[in-house]
Amino acid sequence: MTYQFYKIMHFLGLMTLFFGLGGLLVANYARVQLNKQARIMCFITHGLGLMLLLVGGFGMMAKLGIMGAMPGWLYGKLLIWVLLGVAVSLIKRKGYIGWPIAILLLVLGTTAAIFAINKPF
Repeated sequence: MTYQFYKIMHFLGLMTLFFGLGGLLVANYARVQLNKQARIMCFITHGLGLMLLLVGGFGMMAKLGIMGAMPGWLYGKLLIWVLLGVAVSLIKRKGYIGWPIAILLLVLGTTAAIFAINKPF
Protein backbone atom coordinates (compact mmCIF):
# COMPACT_ATOMS: atom_id res chain seq x y z
CA MET A 1 0.00 0.00 0.00
CA THR A 2 1.20 3.51 -0.71
CA TYR A 3 1.49 6.51 1.59
CA GLN A 4 -1.35 8.19 -0.32
CA PHE A 5 -3.60 5.17 0.28
CA TYR A 6 -3.04 5.38 4.04
CA LYS A 7 -3.58 9.15 3.98
CA ILE A 8 -6.94 8.74 2.23
CA MET A 9 -7.85 6.01 4.72
CA HIS A 10 -6.94 8.39 7.56
CA PHE A 11 -9.14 11.18 6.13
CA LEU A 12 -12.01 8.74 5.53
CA GLY A 13 -11.72 7.68 9.17
CA LEU A 14 -11.83 11.30 10.29
CA MET A 15 -14.99 11.98 8.29
CA THR A 16 -16.62 8.76 9.48
CA LEU A 17 -15.75 9.43 13.12
CA PHE A 18 -17.24 12.93 13.06
CA PHE A 19 -20.28 11.65 11.14
CA GLY A 20 -21.08 9.29 14.02
CA LEU A 21 -20.33 11.81 16.76
CA GLY A 22 -22.36 14.49 14.98
CA GLY A 23 -25.38 12.25 14.64
CA LEU A 24 -25.37 11.40 18.33
CA LEU A 25 -24.75 15.00 19.36
CA VAL A 26 -27.57 16.43 17.26
CA ALA A 27 -30.02 13.80 18.51
CA ASN A 28 -29.11 14.36 22.16
CA TYR A 29 -29.14 18.15 21.78
CA ALA A 30 -32.60 18.01 20.20
CA ARG A 31 -33.62 15.50 22.89
CA VAL A 32 -34.72 13.07 20.21
CA GLN A 33 -34.71 9.40 21.09
CA LEU A 34 -33.02 7.61 18.19
CA ASN A 35 -34.43 4.28 17.16
CA LYS A 36 -32.24 1.20 17.47
CA GLN A 37 -30.99 1.24 13.85
CA ALA A 38 -30.01 4.91 14.04
CA ARG A 39 -28.14 4.43 17.33
CA ILE A 40 -26.32 1.41 15.91
CA MET A 41 -25.40 3.42 12.80
CA CYS A 42 -23.93 6.22 14.94
CA PHE A 43 -21.93 3.83 17.13
CA ILE A 44 -20.67 1.78 14.17
CA THR A 45 -19.56 4.85 12.23
CA HIS A 46 -17.82 6.18 15.34
CA GLY A 47 -15.97 2.89 15.89
CA LEU A 48 -15.20 2.36 12.21
CA GLY A 49 -13.86 5.92 11.99
CA LEU A 50 -11.56 5.31 14.96
CA MET A 51 -10.29 2.10 13.39
CA LEU A 52 -9.66 3.73 9.99
CA LEU A 53 -7.87 6.64 11.69
CA LEU A 54 -5.62 4.28 13.62
CA VAL A 55 -4.80 1.96 10.70
CA GLY A 56 -4.29 4.85 8.30
CA GLY A 57 -2.15 6.74 10.79
CA PHE A 58 0.09 3.79 11.61
CA GLY A 59 0.32 2.95 7.92
CA MET A 60 1.57 6.46 7.18
CA MET A 61 4.02 6.19 10.06
CA ALA A 62 5.39 2.95 8.64
CA LYS A 63 5.76 4.49 5.18
CA LEU A 64 7.61 7.47 6.69
CA GLY A 65 9.86 5.14 8.70
CA ILE A 66 9.05 6.65 12.10
CA MET A 67 7.62 3.59 13.82
CA GLY A 68 10.57 3.08 16.18
CA ALA A 69 11.08 6.47 17.77
CA MET A 70 7.82 8.35 17.54
CA PRO A 71 8.07 12.14 17.64
CA GLY A 72 6.19 14.01 20.36
CA TRP A 73 3.45 15.30 18.08
CA LEU A 74 2.38 11.70 17.39
CA TYR A 75 1.83 11.12 21.10
CA GLY A 76 -0.38 14.21 21.05
CA LYS A 77 -2.37 12.81 18.14
CA LEU A 78 -2.76 9.45 19.92
CA LEU A 79 -4.06 11.27 23.00
CA ILE A 80 -6.57 13.13 20.84
CA TRP A 81 -7.57 9.80 19.25
CA VAL A 82 -8.31 8.40 22.73
CA LEU A 83 -10.27 11.52 23.71
CA LEU A 84 -12.37 11.28 20.55
CA GLY A 85 -12.94 7.62 21.39
CA VAL A 86 -14.40 8.42 24.81
CA ALA A 87 -16.29 11.44 23.44
CA VAL A 88 -19.19 9.15 22.57
CA SER A 89 -19.83 8.52 26.27
CA LEU A 90 -19.65 12.26 26.99
CA ILE A 91 -22.23 12.89 24.27
CA LYS A 92 -24.48 10.13 25.62
CA ARG A 93 -24.41 11.64 29.11
CA LYS A 94 -24.17 15.40 28.46
CA GLY A 95 -25.09 15.80 24.79
CA TYR A 96 -28.04 17.99 25.69
CA ILE A 97 -25.67 20.92 26.36
CA GLY A 98 -24.84 20.91 22.64
CA TRP A 99 -22.54 23.71 21.51
CA PRO A 100 -19.82 23.39 24.16
CA ILE A 101 -19.34 19.74 23.24
CA ALA A 102 -19.43 20.54 19.52
CA ILE A 103 -16.76 23.19 20.00
CA LEU A 104 -14.65 20.78 22.08
CA LEU A 105 -14.81 18.19 19.29
CA LEU A 106 -13.86 20.80 16.69
CA VAL A 107 -10.94 21.96 18.81
CA LEU A 108 -9.70 18.39 19.20
CA GLY A 109 -9.93 17.75 15.45
CA THR A 110 -8.24 21.05 14.63
CA THR A 111 -5.45 20.40 17.13
CA ALA A 112 -4.80 16.99 15.57
CA ALA A 113 -4.59 18.65 12.15
CA ILE A 114 -2.19 21.31 13.46
CA PHE A 115 0.02 18.60 14.96
CA ALA A 116 0.09 16.67 11.69
CA ILE A 117 0.77 19.68 9.47
CA ASN A 118 3.18 21.69 11.63
CA LYS A 119 4.82 18.86 13.63
CA PRO A 120 5.53 21.29 16.51
CA PHE A 121 7.46 18.89 18.76
